[in-house]
Amino acid sequence: MDAAPSPAPPRPPPGSPAWPRAAQLAAALLLGAALALLGVHACGYLRWGSRPTDLTQGQAPAHRIDLNRADRAELLQLPGVGPNLAERIEEYRREHGGFRSVEDLRHVKGIGPAALARLRPWVHVEDAEDDPDPETAMASVKRPGAPGVAKKTPATSEVIDLNTATAAELRKLPGIGPKLSQAILDERDKAPFKSVDDLRRVHGIGAKTLDKLRPYITVGDGAQRLAARE
Repeated sequence: MDAAPSPAPPRPPPGSPAWPRAAQLAAALLLGAALALLGVHACGYLRWGSRPTDLTQGQAPAHRIDLNRADRAELLQLPGVGPNLAERIEEYRREHGGFRSVEDLRHVKGIGPAALARLRPWVHVEDAEDDPDPETAMASVKRPGAPGVAKKTPATSEVIDLNTATAAELRKLPGIGPKLSQAILDERDKAPFKSVDDLRRVHGIGAKTLDKLRPYITVGDGAQRLAARE
């Protein structure tokens, strides 16, 4: 007579968890630790991400700031500008429709001649005629421990033809750096200069800059004759 088959192991009742209780507790602990770490990271990101001025205030900006476009964080990067002065700069900008030149900073309460001189190398106003070449302005900033930088003087005694000059020749002119010399070449590629006054077509060259350049530049006779006929 055959032996009776052994009974099958009991099945868990419907709806009961498949994992043992110990495994569930371990998984819950791991999940809780992961969520806690994620929460700490998120809080730290939001805390620092919402305070960009705290990270940059007091540090010199890496580039010149446009007074009509700078936000609060950029203004706070300027030397000597704190929250109150930054607010007054923004208020002046709103009330007067923007700054027409860097000199307009003198109308902001708290900015006198010394403060303006300190800010001038770090700020500019787009399309302002008295706005100097950025590279020339930045070169005038005296770095800590470094000797003062003398104002750029012409490196040439010859008169340069704007229609034939190379970038290197243009950089010999007072107030002309690499960027502005390239801007002159780009504008010349669009159309040759017919007179010295055509240099005003170049963005960044205003009336005062042109007056400084006038003794050192000319245009070819052919361009002058063409201008006379027109």
